[in-house]
Amino acid sequence: MDLSPDHTNAYLGDGVAETLINALTNVPGLSVAARTSAFSFRDKVEDVREIGRQLGVATVLEGSVQKSGEQLRVTAQLIKTSDGLHLWSQNFDRSASDIFAVQDEVARAVVAALEGKLVARPDTVLVAEGTRNPAAYDAYLLGRYHWNKRTTTGMVRAAEYFHEAIRADSNYAQAWTGLADTYVLFGPAEYSVPGINQDSILTLAEQAARKAIALAPQLGEPHSSLGEILEYRNKWEEAGDAFRRGIALSPRYATGHQWYSYHLMVWNRWDEAIKEMERARELDPLSYVIVVSLANAYDAGDRPADAAPLYEQAQALSPEHPLTLVLLFDRELVLGRIDTAASDYRRLLIASGTDSARASDIERRLRDPHLRVSEFRRIADSAVPYLGVAIHRFLDGDDSTIAFLARLVKSPRRDEVNGAGLNMSLNPRLRANPRMQDVMVELGYPRPLAHGANQ
Repeated sequence: MDLSPDHTNAYLGDGVAETLINALTNVPGLSVAARTSAFSFRDKVEDVREIGRQLGVATVLEGSVQKSGEQLRVTAQLIKTSDGLHLWSQNFDRSASDIFAVQDEVARAVVAALEGKLVARPDTVLVAEGTRNPAAYDAYLLGRYHWNKRTTTGMVRAAEYFHEAIRADSNYAQAWTGLADTYVLFGPAEYSVPGINQDSILTLAEQAARKAIALAPQLGEPHSSLGEILEYRNKWEEAGDAFRRGIALSPRYATGHQWYSYHLMVWNRWDEAIKEMERARELDPLSYVIVVSLANAYDAGDRPADAAPLYEQAQALSPEHPLTLVLLFDRELVLGRIDTAASDYRRLLIASGTDSARASDIERRLRDPHLRVSEFRRIADSAVPYLGVAIHRFLDGDDSTIAFLARLVKSPRRDEVNGAGLNMSLNPRLRANPRMQDVMVELGYPRPLAHGANQ
């Protein structure tokens, strides 16, 4: 929580919290909720028992940061989720330049309060110092603060701050990692910035990730970033090696497991992909993208009963997120529930900016037995490819779906076919079809082994 007089230091509180999460994660015997899940309760008035239930934790560390000029106050308290009992609390008043030492002090105090429940009490510094330069650290925190907003504007600001951090300390590995993460989202992903050449920005992303690895080989995060970058460059074998290296170095980094799961889906190694996404959810149970991705993986793996509660959770976390609505639309079509699919599509249109009256008229046409086929075909030809995949599969089966994608690959819309949308819209059976593999190879994907679904 930001208690600074001008309320402009929210990024600092976020940074301190994230640093403490990373530090405590490395304590043997201590299981710590990941950033996304923990931050979902930020600035909310929530009963500590409910927080414990949702995160699956026995204790909660909460606190605040107040900065005035060069003076810094960090307040922290440790609370049992079973009964709300305060185990420990303390104020830390320091110079702002002592932020690194304060974070280590807080982490050690938490470990001391929990001692007896841990496997071992660490005798080394808990907070790894990526930099000793306060200006570099401040800029890095601002970069991550804007990066975590997951907006195009936020990504632009994030890149500016990561560059500022690197100018202040060119050996700051975390800042190089942040820059790599930002650049990879600039180009082929959903935060594309007009006028940026994708190949050039991916080259910069790869250079930043490799710089971070050279500076701090023990960090797993830049290896996972490199894996994501190499996938976009169709270097699939190298990407797999990078993901596995990242997980080996940072096994509690939820995003590393999430990205590796997508990688395994490409190879049609479905059982392994589901296990990796399950591990990601264990580490970050309230991450929207992980929850909805696991729901989709269960559905594609013919486990609809496991998927259903996760779709409900995804909608609770982000009620009208387009990705959830797309996946629900596909799911309802597979189950033959046309009216429900029509309702999901109306909600998707509204969430994407379509006028409510127009969206309702399309829903009406989809519900009408005499109009629905022509309306579905119209949508399939004009909507994003993964919606077209769902509709063609529903209307005419796998052969029609493969023919639809094969046409798009040879059309001006080729670039729309690639990426996460395609990856999440193909089930193991469709991926195993040799003709589907031909389409994917033409897009730069690898050709899975013939027995790929459960290898």
